[in-house]
Amino acid sequence: LVDTVEKEDVNEAMRLMEMSKDSLVGDRGQGTRAQRPADIIFVTVREMMSDRTGRSVKYSEAEQRCVTKGFTPAQFEEALEEYEELNVWQVNQARSKITFV
Repeated sequence: LVDTVEKEDVNEAMRLMEMSKDSLVGDRGQGTRAQRPADIIFVTVREMMSDRTGRSVKYSEAEQRCVTKGFTPAQFEEALEEYEELNVWQVNQARSKITFV
């Protein structure tokens, strides 16, 4: 065991949580669960990150990309807070940069 958590560990934990939730739902309908807005926003910001060198994206660009996809600024904020509490990323005090941990 180590004292640090890698990003891959967090991604795997989130995948396992989603799979466990899906197993509770059973075979209703198509068998796939709709993704929560926070999860889609996370994927969107993560994709922006993969397009760059470094570990940060501009807050304003990420928000604009998510709003363009149909999410509200409030949903964007909620997703930021949720994943910040999970220590996946950090938002600086000026709210100008999102940095992946």
